[in-house]
Amino acid sequence: MGFIQKKDEEEREEIEGIQIIEREDVPDDLPENDVELVGAPSSEDAESPASDEPEDTAEADTSEAIGDAEEDTAPAGDEGDPRRSKLPLLVVCTVAIAVVAAVLGFVIGSGGFAPEGVHSATVTEDELDRPLATYTYDGAKHTVSVREAIESQYSLDVALTDAGTYTVPSAEVILTNVRNEILVADAESRGIEATDDEMASYAEETLGVSDFATLAEQYQISEDQAREIVRTNLLISKLYEQVAPEGAAEMPTQPTEPENGDESTSSAEYASYIINLLGDEWDSTTGTWARTDGEMYAAIDGANFDGTTATYAQATAAFYVAYQDYYETASTAQQTWTTYVNNLYANCNLTLLGVFQ
Repeated sequence: MGFIQKKDEEEREEIEGIQIIEREDVPDDLPENDVELVGAPSSEDAESPASDEPEDTAEADTSEAIGDAEEDTAPAGDEGDPRRSKLPLLVVCTVAIAVVAAVLGFVIGSGGFAPEGVHSATVTEDELDRPLATYTYDGAKHTVSVREAIESQYSLDVALTDAGTYTVPSAEVILTNVRNEILVADAESRGIEATDDEMASYAEETLGVSDFATLAEQYQISEDQAREIVRTNLLISKLYEQVAPEGAAEMPTQPTEPENGDESTSSAEYASYIINLLGDEWDSTTGTWARTDGEMYAAIDGANFDGTTATYAQATAAFYVAYQDYYETASTAQQTWTTYVNNLYANCNLTLLGVFQ
């Protein structure tokens, strides 16, 4: 669950420099499972566990590791035929959830508080507590109801249609919710906590608002939902910091271009900018180079840098070196995180139950 992530439209989805890992980036040796559509005589069957035969089939599928199942794990029903049928179909899909690497920050997945990408299937108010998915993780079985799936992303009011029914969330919404629950459980098992003060600070830092009543009104959710969403993302952020501490590296900012556009323009500000990027290559006590065999020394013509003044060209060269170091560090952190969370996800067996009319 989470608030919509702000990002540059031209860039790949990114949080603090860490990009979302798409399907093809997942390690090939992770276990994956087939998806099977099972016909059912009526939608009421979804209110209780599926019949023995489909359950046996699903369990058999989970024991086999298969190759790339990108198409198989897509939300069932996209082809359109099941929805046109007047006879409801009970869709039983056993899915490996290690299909996308989670990222820290606001949300795992795209998320949001509007029913984007949801299917056209709907339920009545008395069907909100019917099971929509079940999953087994760490020896325990969990059930996700239609109500819980809806409220993991937005409010019941947002999901309410003009006909007085509720739009059923898509499979990706359920996957997002389950991934979050797994990461939160792992964080809590490590003793990670989120205090009220930390939650308020985190909300202010990431969303610009620390008042949960304001957040609830802004995103059309309850105040309890707003608190839980912030808590979830804060716990996952803390988990990320433990698993991949190198990911906390700060991305360097570019130097300010001179108004005249002349790269040879020099100033004390450019010298200070460079010194802040030099790290152990510069001795701040003596105000001279600590060593002359580093990348920065070579990039900015260190022999002609005295620490008091520098050109815009030198500052730009220092920026590119610093950014390359940051990128390599961030990439390593992302790979560490991806491997860690996918190992968690691989221990989960998820069964999606959806009724499409």
